[in-house]
Amino acid sequence: MSVKKDLIKLKFKIIAILNKPKYSKFKNEYFAKNYSETKRLIVFFVPDGAYRINGGILSICTIYKTLKTLKSIHNCDVIASYLPGVNYSDYKYRTFENEIVIYNFSEINKRFTALDYIQIHVPEIMVELFKTKSKKFEILFDFLKKCKEVELNILNQNDLFMPSKVYLDYLKSRFNAITMTVAHKKYASLEKRNEYNLPTHLLSPWLNPVPYKVRSYEEKENLVIYSPDKIQWVPNKTNLSKEEIISNLKSKLPHYKFVEIKNLKYDAYKDLASRAKFALTFGEGLDGYFIEAVFSGGISFAVYNENFFTQEYKNLDTLYDTFDELNANIVSKINELDQKEKYYNKHVEIAAIVNKSYSIKYLETDLKEFYNKKYDFE
Repeated sequence: MSVKKDLIKLKFKIIAILNKPKYSKFKNEYFAKNYSETKRLIVFFVPDGAYRINGGILSICTIYKTLKTLKSIHNCDVIASYLPGVNYSDYKYRTFENEIVIYNFSEINKRFTALDYIQIHVPEIMVELFKTKSKKFEILFDFLKKCKEVELNILNQNDLFMPSKVYLDYLKSRFNAITMTVAHKKYASLEKRNEYNLPTHLLSPWLNPVPYKVRSYEEKENLVIYSPDKIQWVPNKTNLSKEEIISNLKSKLPHYKFVEIKNLKYDAYKDLASRAKFALTFGEGLDGYFIEAVFSGGISFAVYNENFFTQEYKNLDTLYDTFDELNANIVSKINELDQKEKYYNKHVEIAAIVNKSYSIKYLETDLKEFYNKKYDFE
């Protein structure tokens, strides 16, 4: 972790400690207003840290917000919680606009005494902790014994982060009813359902809790934004470094400004994305950096990653088979597209594909199906 990121983390931790009485008062009042008569509850386990922001957290915040509007379907109240054993004073993610209010699990344990039904959503990266930190989780299992009906859903937001069989088997030994929702069409499949032996359902991803600001070609700047990922984090082999690729771009496109999306509040990032003509992601490919630039009226570049992109993206000429191919061709492609009509046509082409999978309406439909137990793969 960088020194700057460490300082940001420390800053938010100090703020949380200093504001603990105020935050506790808010949570008490919010609970009294929203959960005083709760008998059926949906719980999202989320990472602690008011400074945090990533695609997984943005997605959870959106699912949380959407579920609160669908109470007529699931007849539950919705709450967010840090993992058992975590004691964090702040109740909110502070670097982007969102509606989520987060409690320590110890608070949930004390406040809900006799639930008729509880469903827990747990991100895939947290599944291993149920086994590796099992002593800390005993408070959860003792609490669940007091609930009449218990279900658990694994939020598979990145299939590369799914735990091994030993951790899934442990979870299955502790819960009688487990499902899995996935965030990409690529692994919403019978193959994945059989691999994990779990009923599987697609929750169409939607990252943004608030609307995007769309700018036209004329309103955009000679600006290229790029993701903070390292190339080696994705399964695309190359001897090139990210720095070499950016250096190549800067030397051949001196009239452009290049900005790495790093240490920014989400709202500031969104503004930057709306002003940028082009975006380049070094991560999984079909990620927030790629998608949100398109939603902001821009054009995105990436390497085709078969773990995430579906076949319909394969022929886009802003996607490359390797980073070496991208490095050799991206400058000429940017120069070619830096013209009003060509820019507009390319944006429309990419947006037409993206819009088939990404929409808040699709997410609402998927959630309704999920809570009616109409899974894509039983």
